[in-house]
Amino acid sequence: MKTLLVPIDHTAAAEHTLAYANKLAVRWPAEVVLLYCHASSAPAPAAAAELAEQEQRLRSLVERLRYQQLARQDGRRIQYRYRLLPGCLHDQVQAEAQRCAADLVVMGLEHIDCGRQAPPGNHAAAIAGLVSCPVLVVPPGRRSLPSRLVFSADFSTLPPSLLPRLSALEGAFPGPLDLVQFYSPTERDRRRPLKQALSQAAAQLTWPAPTTHLLEDDAPLEGISEYCARTQAQLLIIAPADQAQLLRYFDSCYTTTRAYHTQIPVLVLRAVERQPAVACCERCAERLEQAKPAAVLPNYHAIRWA
Repeated sequence: MKTLLVPIDHTAAAEHTLAYANKLAVRWPAEVVLLYCHASSAPAPAAAAELAEQEQRLRSLVERLRYQQLARQDGRRIQYRYRLLPGCLHDQVQAEAQRCAADLVVMGLEHIDCGRQAPPGNHAAAIAGLVSCPVLVVPPGRRSLPSRLVFSADFSTLPPSLLPRLSALEGAFPGPLDLVQFYSPTERDRRRPLKQALSQAAAQLTWPAPTTHLLEDDAPLEGISEYCARTQAQLLIIAPADQAQLLRYFDSCYTTTRAYHTQIPVLVLRAVERQPAVACCERCAERLEQAKPAAVLPNYHAIRWA
């Protein structure tokens, strides 16, 4: 059973996030797990009463949106689960994603956590760094499911584990897929290996005949936003190398000026960290110890001291 984990608050933008998740749940199909975290300093009995009240509000919202933008038959097919927890979302989301075996986290570009409003995108970027499954960041506004997708990454350094995980989402996001790789003018001598990496990535994806584009641009973030605007893409897929690169996608200069890539859903793929090797016996432990690179120490005897 495919599972969508949807962190939600009670803002107006949350309705758009849930409406988008509903459409995904019908298309895939998938179960929807609604996660609401309520930070409160009230005593335990009062906090429990607050959570019960919030759950009733969530159920009313679900029943209203279930039939508002979907056919009645589709709305009835969606299965919901409710998880209301005390505390902050960033403290709970990792355990909840593991508990429900989430295939995808769907959350808004703007979200209130611990009673505070973070800059647009920053909170979603923090959540993407906590969970291992892909995170779909949905900006405010009504929108249909994407029919044209763009995947932008450095395919020459892309971890092999990401492509199968992206292929698992092909049923949720069918449509033409463009693979886009940018390189700077100083990297023109790398065009051949970059093009080979693009072709190898396209061959491993389950989308029918994805197209590849190797483009020169010294500002890849502005370049991908312009490319998405030019092709009228409805979904941008990214695989940032680190958290700092992910935060740059949602920088205030882009959200304030309403850059194109902040006006469409962004699917964030996170590389799975490589776990350290564990020895099963003493012989294996010796072999792993020998395989470690030797520390290079300075040769003070070779230095000519003044």
